[in-house]
Amino acid sequence: MLTYSLDYESKWWLPVPAAFPTPEGLGLEEWARSTAATSNISAAWVDSPLAAQLPELLAAQVYGLDPGRSGALWYCPYGLPAAGVAQLFITERADDDLLSPAEEIAALPSFVAVRPLEVRAAGLGAGVGYSRIVGDDEDGPTVAELGYVFTPPGARVAVIARSGDADSIGLMAPELWALVDSIVLERA
Repeated sequence: MLTYSLDYESKWWLPVPAAFPTPEGLGLEEWARSTAATSNISAAWVDSPLAAQLPELLAAQVYGLDPGRSGALWYCPYGLPAAGVAQLFITERADDDLLSPAEEIAALPSFVAVRPLEVRAAGLGAGVGYSRIVGDDEDGPTVAELGYVFTPPGARVAVIARSGDADSIGLMAPELWALVDSIVLERA
């Protein structure tokens, strides 16, 4: 089984449990209430009548995460609620799996051309980064996405950051790369 470690700055990122109840026994709603009560709150929300609804919003943001994720961190440069999210997907793969990260990324649907960019992370080695704008076919909301895919021996690692605000993705980019660059895989 693969496990991972990473470094992040708490002024930018807030880790979200991969499953509920948490190892501490907190259910989603209890975790959301605790997080709302103990975390930095955006100035726009502090005196807002919507502030009382922040735990429900946090729970809804968790429901919006991919259930197959290995981990997730909310991007909170101004405090809660989150301006974006980074999700980690770590899976084992056979070394004879010849699909390259660039081929995987090239097949992604997007409203703009997806142009892979070769990158090298300290703990994961060579990989591919990309950005794209996605949405649904029925004029649903568009989402800005910045991602990285790596295929170190025996593993596939994808880190995908999303936000409904393209400016937030741009702001997040250097902090996201620092997070990606810090990921180290270990076999348990």
